Amino acid sequence: MTSGCTKLNIILCEGKNDAWFFDEVMQEQFGDRVYTTSDRRMDKLQMLLERSCFNFIKDQYALIIFGDNGRRTIIEKILGRVVVDTLGKVGDDINTIVILDDDGVGYGELKKNISDKLKSISKDTSKFTNNLYPTLEETDDSSVLNHPKGRGIIEVQLSTVPGSLEEQVTRKCIEVKCPTNLKILENGPHLALDILAMEYYGGDNEKLIRETSTLLKDEAWVANIIDRVR
Repeated sequence: MTSGCTKLNIILCEGKNDAWFFDEVMQEQFGDRVYTTSDRRMDKLQMLLERSCFNFIKDQYALIIFGDNGRRTIIEKILGRVVVDTLGKVGDDINTIVILDDDGVGYGELKKNISDKLKSISKDTSKFTNNLYPTLEETDDSSVLNHPKGRGIIEVQLSTVPGSLEEQVTRKCIEVKCPTNLKILENGPHLALDILAMEYYGGDNEKLIRETSTLLKDEAWVANIIDRVR
């Protein structure tokens, strides 16, 4: 991004498990300059991005992590909200990383879904008025929305989790805690996560996820996400 303005990083991910995971992973890089909300409260995210609050937020935090309820909500609702609430209004650059479970869906298809949404937003007369429509530039790695009067840039990058976050976490936890008990996975990673949390963490799923995240931070898909937050 090249506008020369101050920059804020935003991670948008599919749910609270993802938010806990990446909050823990990013602590090493940003410490207490990470603000994470995992309660699906879009109004809270909007409040953080409002012009009246934004300057305080960007001075206090380098990264906002927001977890919501699945891929569709993130692409169709939350991403659009970030664009509309910030581009041309706060005058700063926003680096947005959308993290999605691939669930067997190709990267290209997920990237196209995001690209189509950004194209739709950039031409929406109800979102941008007085012919001040942003321009959209795309590469294989990112999509960049530029405000026509130079009042900020939003870069959107896609990163994917192989399978799902829950699958990655449960497999690593099983590898460490009970390597011979792969039957736990038979009913899917979400139930396996609950079982493992009950068995080894007193039913605390968040504690399991945060502890296991440190064992996964050197995996290529995690390292890729860390590299994108700058």
